[in-house]
Amino acid sequence: MKFFILILWISFLINIHCQFITLNGAWRGTINICHKKELFRGCNNNINFSATVPGGIYTDLYRNNIIENNLFGRNDVNNRWVGNQSVVYTKNFNVNSDFLKARKIVLIFYGIDTFSNISLNGHMIGQTSNMFLRYIFDVTDYIKEDQNLLQVAFRSAVKVAEDLYDEQRKNYIVPPVCVPKEYNGQCHVNHIRKMQASFSWDWGPAFPSVGIWRNVELVSVNDLLINDVTTDIRREKDIWNILVTIFLETTQSKKENLSTISCHVASILHVSQNELISNTSEIILDTSEKYININISLTVPADAVENWWPNGYGKQHLYHLTTTVTTANGVLHKRIRVGFRTVELVEELLEKGLSFYFRVNDVPIFAKGSNFIPASVLPELGSKEDTIRHLLLSAKETHMNMLRIWGGGVYESKLFYDLADEYGIMLWQDFMFACAMYPTNDSFLKNVEQEILQNVIRLKNHPSIVLWAGNNENEAALYGNWYGTGSARIYREDYVKLYVNLLKREVERLDPVRPFLVSSPGNGAYEETYNYTGVNPYSNLYGDVHYYNYIRNGWDITQYPRTRFCSEYGFQSWPSIYTIATAVENAKDLHVDSDFVKHRQHLPFGNQYMRLLISHNFVIPQNNDSVRDFASYIYLSQINQAVSIRIQTEAYRQAKSEVNSIGEGMTMGALYWQLNDVWQAPSWSSIDIEGRWKMLHYYAKDFFAPIIVTPHLSISNELSIYIVSDRLYTLTNCTVEIRVYNWKSMTPVFAKSFNDIIIESNKAMRITSFWLDEFLVQVGCGSLESAKRSCIAALFLTDKSGSLIAPVNYIYPDVLKNADIPVANVTMEIEENHSLPGKLSNYPDFKFVLSTDNITLFVWLEMSNIRGRFSENGFHMFERKKEIIFHAHEGTTIELLRSNIRLATLSDIYNARSNFDDDYSVLEKQKIYINCT
Repeated sequence: MKFFILILWISFLINIHCQFITLNGAWRGTINICHKKELFRGCNNNINFSATVPGGIYTDLYRNNIIENNLFGRNDVNNRWVGNQSVVYTKNFNVNSDFLKARKIVLIFYGIDTFSNISLNGHMIGQTSNMFLRYIFDVTDYIKEDQNLLQVAFRSAVKVAEDLYDEQRKNYIVPPVCVPKEYNGQCHVNHIRKMQASFSWDWGPAFPSVGIWRNVELVSVNDLLINDVTTDIRREKDIWNILVTIFLETTQSKKENLSTISCHVASILHVSQNELISNTSEIILDTSEKYININISLTVPADAVENWWPNGYGKQHLYHLTTTVTTANGVLHKRIRVGFRTVELVEELLEKGLSFYFRVNDVPIFAKGSNFIPASVLPELGSKEDTIRHLLLSAKETHMNMLRIWGGGVYESKLFYDLADEYGIMLWQDFMFACAMYPTNDSFLKNVEQEILQNVIRLKNHPSIVLWAGNNENEAALYGNWYGTGSARIYREDYVKLYVNLLKREVERLDPVRPFLVSSPGNGAYEETYNYTGVNPYSNLYGDVHYYNYIRNGWDITQYPRTRFCSEYGFQSWPSIYTIATAVENAKDLHVDSDFVKHRQHLPFGNQYMRLLISHNFVIPQNNDSVRDFASYIYLSQINQAVSIRIQTEAYRQAKSEVNSIGEGMTMGALYWQLNDVWQAPSWSSIDIEGRWKMLHYYAKDFFAPIIVTPHLSISNELSIYIVSDRLYTLTNCTVEIRVYNWKSMTPVFAKSFNDIIIESNKAMRITSFWLDEFLVQVGCGSLESAKRSCIAALFLTDKSGSLIAPVNYIYPDVLKNADIPVANVTMEIEENHSLPGKLSNYPDFKFVLSTDNITLFVWLEMSNIRGRFSENGFHMFERKKEIIFHAHEGTTIELLRSNIRLATLSDIYNARSNFDDDYSVLEKQKIYINCT
């Protein structure tokens, strides 16, 4: 067998069946710019510009200085004319005679956005109408030797959507008719198969993109073309069974009489450098069929391979699988990566309701993570390697094991899924339907059917994908009458037709291994009992829940639902002022009530909500100092977001192992909204558009830690202390210590230990409970009236050696605006770079030594111009010195660090102190020259 494989590989190296010509790179574009002349009749002002593929119209026009920076100022509106225009892209390319000797030449577009007519050398070869499809066109009869001209003529997606809406409303309206006015968006995106967020969202601008956003290739083919190879991997006792499916396209000409092709098929699993597992088959193919699927099976002993595990549970072992198809004219091959793991969505009957959790390799997993929106509102920029790698590595570094790919974006790039495989990030994969009703006419459903087919086949090999979900919030919208659908039967029928009769059926046919959910939020398996509509999808006893509350204090742990799984929750904050500085037009924009601030806030009443949520816990400074006050407001918004989501997430983790009297609890997932940003604006993200970690992302590293010690303060002021462990082993002889500090001293006024604690594996445990008010009085924090505002408590969890095994946590007895927070003076020194263990990049790490003369809260370190992150941030100092490491992501020096660092504390904010040199230094450091007039 090994000798045969060697011969096969030699054959492959000598006689490659297909040739490829990439058509990426330089193209030419043409667009009409009559908007500059108020679109008067008869205007014909076409201009040519250089274009790049993969690319898009907004990035091309910006590079050609035809429009200004898309993310600057109000350019999301100023550049809106672009999305209303027709655009033509052209490419001249040469083909030699050897390339044309093949039986068939195909042109493949891996992503085209969205509505286009494509011609080659003046001959129409096809049309496109779905951004999420790969299109393959036979160009054999039209391609020629030497020079060729490829033309892609795009129609405006905005205008096509409007036309389709006008056609649909002759029968009935499919809502929403448009987005809220605060979005500054475009209408009717639900009528087209395009990134829904490109027409705007509450966290992003409208850029209705046009262009060739993924690769373009010419391929010469003789007998066959391998379009895809997929695997279905099942564990059966001590073996893994792999069913390999090869999706072939035949090239037989109508003029040829040959009706069959003999081929040799082989699949080879590369277990190690010296070990291969393979199977071969001789197959006769009927060439009267254009598309042929063939199967081949592999049997892999379970002990021959290592399991793939989610982040935090083990290593992410991946294996290459090579499939070859050999005919008389050569060898085709395709190589993919696979991982060996089982995944189940466990929905077992409980005393009340059903469970809802993921079991991977027979281990129940508490899903910890966030929701992923497109990395850019411009699709062609959404798969940049440095951006995607940074975002996913940031998830891994903060103990996340799951990301939900939200249904209003795109099916992500191969790079994204490859990195998720490597980092152990499980993926909850939505299909691209979000917050809307959708039409169900024949043409729309056929388009969607192809979208399902192609994307499930493209993605199902990735072990990171653990769930398919039909849509985002569309069942909730229907049930809650968000768009005035009321009790009209047609919308319920459309919903079932699209998500159940089509999506669910096709996904389960294409991928019988993974679970499928019809909607998020939803009641999971329970939905089948009532035909998927008509019952509240927010039940805490079934499925998953989305929860948002912008009225109650986010620091109040009692408000949060004890749901089975919370797949969306969050609070807004502003990004770094240094990030905002890249978008503002002048100094007046840096004010909490500026037009810029109002323009960038897309959530209706969002600015009012944010101010209200901050004011629950803090006094918002007003020193008549625009930049300083705005910087303070940003800082407080990030504190409020970070602490609120910490408390909410810990509430979910505390409910991991218990239910209340009405059956709520057994929570097994917490995915906050949202991981990333697409522009410089207030949003729910923990990482801003410049890649800076907000305070929330630093806090996520603590509240998603494998073991946490966490408080629960009830309405009646009963304090319960929990230990939550995701570890798969038991720890003994552990200690919880509670230290109580008076604000006036860095020495605890009281300390109490709970010893000999056994931390059970994969469980949440309540350690103790007591009345907080009485406790604070007893330990010397003053009278019952003053105790809560006079003291703060810290929780420590150590193992038998005395080493910390969980992040230090804090109990705020009262809202901090009532607390007697002292003035603290914090100084900082930067030491020479050190070669420290666990380095995150090839650049030096730097040690920051901070000193304080008093307790200080929410110490925040920020770099203006130097990329990197800190080992901790937003922390409290109860000790006089603390060392923090800065992990640089680019070359720098101590002098540059000193000139670019900004330090903020709550004490500074309340005492109107700042290390700004003057009001505008934050912008000057960012090298933004502003018009102060």
